[in-house]
Amino acid sequence: MKSRILFLLMILISYSCSLNKYGNVPVRNEIDLSFKSFNEIKNEEVDKESKDITLGYFWGIGEDIYPAFQKYKFEIPRSYQRNENNFILKVDYFFTKDKQVKFKSYEWNENEKIETSNEMFNEKFHEIKKYITENLGKPSLEIYEDLEKSKEETVRDDVKWQSKNLNAYLFRFRGKGGFDQIRLAIYCD
Repeated sequence: MKSRILFLLMILISYSCSLNKYGNVPVRNEIDLSFKSFNEIKNEEVDKESKDITLGYFWGIGEDIYPAFQKYKFEIPRSYQRNENNFILKVDYFFTKDKQVKFKSYEWNENEKIETSNEMFNEKFHEIKKYITENLGKPSLEIYEDLEKSKEETVRDDVKWQSKNLNAYLFRFRGKGGFDQIRLAIYCD
């Protein structure tokens, strides 16, 4: 009898732990608005147990996302995938030869293990927007497309901030087939 109770208790504990494996991570714990050296950032990503998913070759960013891109000579961008939660979060760092990070890109994608819902994407998008607004002030641009009225299969929502020391560009792709993705670009100049 005691062994059955112990067995049931172990199953219950195991099940409750698995329920909490995935959860929403607050954006203040995901987004770093400071621009440290890449060496410091690399150490932080290792401490977070992020997975290095660097492509190993150079790839660029469009000037509509980062207007000063051509101004610098960048090393091969480094990419990290953070530990899974409600989303799969990828972070890209563009830095110069002297290891100074000039541009960061965050990308939230669906976690297929839990079927991240449209509502979860809406909440995350608005949480990011609120966090950036609290730190940089009112957005300089906000454009939202109506997915139902669009003739396109995918629409994009855009929010931009410009401040004296930092700029941010938040955009979200939404699709009629359920596609969702959030991206945030942050740069100093």
